[in-house]
Amino acid sequence: MLIFLYNLLTAYIIPGMMLAFGICLFFLTIPDKEELKNYAFARKVMGVTFLVYCAALICETFSQQSLVGDLLNSMIVIAIGITQAFLFTYSLIALLDISFFTKRAAFNETLVVAVSIAAAFVLFAVCPQDSRQYVFYAFSLFYMLLMARYVALFNHYYKHYRQLMDNYFSDSERKRLHWVPVAFYSAFGVGIIALLFAWMITPLTQLLFMLTAVVYYSVFAVRFMNYVYIFPKIKEPLEDSACEVTDTEEMPVDVSADNASADITATEDDQSLMEQIERLMQEKALYKTPDLSIANVATLCGKSHRVVSTAINHCRGINFKTYINEYRVAEAARLIEKGWLKQHTLDALASETGFAGRVNLYRAFKRKTGVSPTDWETKVKQ
Repeated sequence: MLIFLYNLLTAYIIPGMMLAFGICLFFLTIPDKEELKNYAFARKVMGVTFLVYCAALICETFSQQSLVGDLLNSMIVIAIGITQAFLFTYSLIALLDISFFTKRAAFNETLVVAVSIAAAFVLFAVCPQDSRQYVFYAFSLFYMLLMARYVALFNHYYKHYRQLMDNYFSDSERKRLHWVPVAFYSAFGVGIIALLFAWMITPLTQLLFMLTAVVYYSVFAVRFMNYVYIFPKIKEPLEDSACEVTDTEEMPVDVSADNASADITATEDDQSLMEQIERLMQEKALYKTPDLSIANVATLCGKSHRVVSTAINHCRGINFKTYINEYRVAEAARLIEKGWLKQHTLDALASETGFAGRVNLYRAFKRKTGVSPTDWETKVKQ
């Protein structure tokens, strides 16, 4: 019964779904806008990923070979896993940084993957029967090392992306591609399951693996095709990653949320601009503006957002998000001390101080003061 269900899934249902999703991802119309170039490119790569998986399932069906107990099929599972890991990683990183996936980089990585897979299968074919298991062990090890490399690569680019966002937006709002790391690590989990499946192929593990894969691929495809709305909102900070700035004084400094840049000396221009920014915050309470971005501040200062970011980084040693949230937390603490929470909710307090919601208020407040807003109220009463 399990074998029948597995054959039904792999021969008809899953290949048909992967083919449909692949065609939609690759050919479905995308608005011809400059801010969607990351998304358009990544979606075409992802369309290829789905079509490759569909082709692999069809080839398996036409081979008329049972997967159970066949070491060659275990090699095929690993090869498919390597291909999918490569395509998923590169397409998701392309969402974060379009300049990452250049033609040269794509060719080099494709060559490495293709040559490695080809070499493994050639070696498997020429080895004596009793030595083929060692080729499979080596191939599995290569797969694990490649997965580790892709995790490190993705983390590097996602960290850089987060720095760009924190130097541009004042809150952890919806404009953050939060779904991208979730998708990547979910794909990584499927890749680990594929490795376990290759080592323990049975009718039950076949069925469980295919069900896991089809659920993930289906959810991913639907979510990915509906992801187009977010890129126009993050176009400008993403351009910081792609463009080349020759004036190093205009490049924002990479700083963590609380890491002071003591080794960076602020120039007179930085200090003058910082005084102007401080006046906007103190006299006009600009930090209370919902969904505030550094572009809003830059417009009022008559400067580019990169120059404003640099001034904050150099003079305060923190990013734009942390700088604005310090004002918001200070205002929230002041209102709490005046008894605000006796007549208002935390949601109202968040709205009054410029936060996107109570969760954002709670996190920023506790990070700055070490206690929650309600605990701060208790502390003030004592």
